[in-house]
Amino acid sequence: MKIVKRIIVGAAVFYVLLCASVYFFPEIYFYHPYSYPGNLKKAQADGFDAREVVYYDYEGLKAKGWLYLNETEGNLHKAVLFLHGNAYNVEHYYHKTVPLAEAGYSVFIPEYRGFGGQGKKIRQKYLEEDAVNAVKYLNSLGFANRDIIVYGMSLGTYTALYAVTAMQKQEPFDALILEVPFTSLLDTALYHVTFGGIVSVPLDLLVKDTYNNLSLVDKIRSRVLIMTTESDSLIPPAQAKALYQYAPEPKTLKVYQGATHDTLFNLRNYRDILEWLQLS
Repeated sequence: MKIVKRIIVGAAVFYVLLCASVYFFPEIYFYHPYSYPGNLKKAQADGFDAREVVYYDYEGLKAKGWLYLNETEGNLHKAVLFLHGNAYNVEHYYHKTVPLAEAGYSVFIPEYRGFGGQGKKIRQKYLEEDAVNAVKYLNSLGFANRDIIVYGMSLGTYTALYAVTAMQKQEPFDALILEVPFTSLLDTALYHVTFGGIVSVPLDLLVKDTYNNLSLVDKIRSRVLIMTTESDSLIPPAQAKALYQYAPEPKTLKVYQGATHDTLFNLRNYRDILEWLQLS
């Protein structure tokens, strides 16, 4: 009996500590950032002719990102603001924007606080501030909202939606692209801890930063392209379809077969993006 009691007590202590760690240290469970900056020289060697810029100052520190200003003859005088997902750093994502740069768009990929060596804490309010300031930075370069395509992937779909809804009062954006989006972080997390209809961890009580896309999507005033894949094991594609249902017109839903959460690029989804931007 003593052994059984010790097992029960040990399990209870472990469960309490697990719940406490989810509440106080969400970085452990929901984010997987690289602690070092992206290798810009490598990106340049690969043909992405960007430069590092400071897009705003916070708490005595500098938020940095990669900027490619398209000054070629085919310059479209439009910019793509790419907001990345919950892991790695900007270097992991720049390849997704190269076809857009080659098509005549300027590209800005801001690094979030907590990623790429820019601080340690990652919080929803910080990422929201980063996204809004990224838009302001492009505005300062002469790109009006009508010249900006906001493109978010995974976690970046929330920062993209937040920036668009927060900054569209003055003027709508040219377009909004949501790649593998979710209804909310809480919905996605609950999906992964629910077994047989039973939730193993009370995440609704523990998750403070819910990144609720569903609360924002009906407020957008720009055309929107939503892209998902039926093979996404991280975010159920039903969540993207739910966002599409509540998004206002004009809207387009593109559902892929055979891609995973991170591999739409391998199916050349950038071709669909470019076609949609030109025709919609």
